[in-house]
Amino acid sequence: MKTDAQSIIYCLYDAVGREEAWSDIVKMLCNYLDANIGFFVFIGQGQYEQDFYATHNFSETCAKEYSEYWWQHNIWLATGTEKGLFVKGAILIGTEHVSTAELKRTAFYRDFLVTMPAEHLMTATMLESSNAFETPPMTLNFFRPPGAAAFNQTDANALRLLYPHIQRAFSLHWEWRSMREQLVTYHASLDSMDFGVMFINPARRVQHANRTAKSLAADILLNGLPITGAVAQCIDAAAKGEGGAAVFGKARTMLLTLPVSAPVRNTAGETRASVMLILVDPEKRPDAAAEFVSNAFTLSKAEARLIPLLLQGKTPAEIAQILELKMPTVRSQLSNIFAKTGTTRQQELIRLLGALPKVVEVNSA
Repeated sequence: MKTDAQSIIYCLYDAVGREEAWSDIVKMLCNYLDANIGFFVFIGQGQYEQDFYATHNFSETCAKEYSEYWWQHNIWLATGTEKGLFVKGAILIGTEHVSTAELKRTAFYRDFLVTMPAEHLMTATMLESSNAFETPPMTLNFFRPPGAAAFNQTDANALRLLYPHIQRAFSLHWEWRSMREQLVTYHASLDSMDFGVMFINPARRVQHANRTAKSLAADILLNGLPITGAVAQCIDAAAKGEGGAAVFGKARTMLLTLPVSAPVRNTAGETRASVMLILVDPEKRPDAAAEFVSNAFTLSKAEARLIPLLLQGKTPAEIAQILELKMPTVRSQLSNIFAKTGTTRQQELIRLLGALPKVVEVNSA
């Protein structure tokens, strides 16, 4: 039974975020267009840019041979590139690239297409890009075998009806795919840290916690985020734009809170920012927090030495005495820290770094 356009449109949007679904989409399109072979292929200037994303009835052997060799001898690709035919929205049949007679004189036809088997082409340029940050340029190709009727403009028009949906659904899918890859890398990097990092959204729900955070905060997260006590106060203060700090639990874990987004109105009618929690093992505090802040703002080693003391609320005079530095040196390093963190005075910097004037001691979660 031939697939209808409405069913394809439904399945296209259902395929967003589902890698395995796109080969089924290509299969449905082949059925819709009476094609025996179809595939999404990335088009680029080198061997490793000629990869297949989704295929139907196209063997791995053919895909490998094409990516390693035959793409350089593909007369359809060569003439289409030379004529500038691969532009977003273009839907062309093979004879608009080269004549059938010219195609059949090539080794590409005699030695490669015969192994598929394929003779008639219809291609649609789904995406094109001018830089590495966009969805890579790719085409959707369909083939019919020798002896079958060649594609014609009626077939091209049938594909044009579906083109906006194919292009939109795949663009959404690629955006999802890129975000997922970024999140996997981001979460892996957070899990490699030896201090805890936790993100809480304006609705007061944990969006992500790295491995260390889950371990250090197990007692306060047992029944969800606390709604009373010093930890809750620190989270709520950060949600209103103020940094905070507390020491909680029997292990005396250090908690630093920072607002990390502009406040938004949540469903409860409150105006809150997203909050980042930094949880520091008591045996490593305040070094881990200082390391995080220093790396985040690319502070020098000399400037970074001031951060643990600032987190403890020390004055410039006390810092100078502890580090055995002259006051002009401390003031100079503080000025550099102000410039790098976008602050203008010490109290503003201390709030940014997540320290209250006095760290709150909490005996229980």
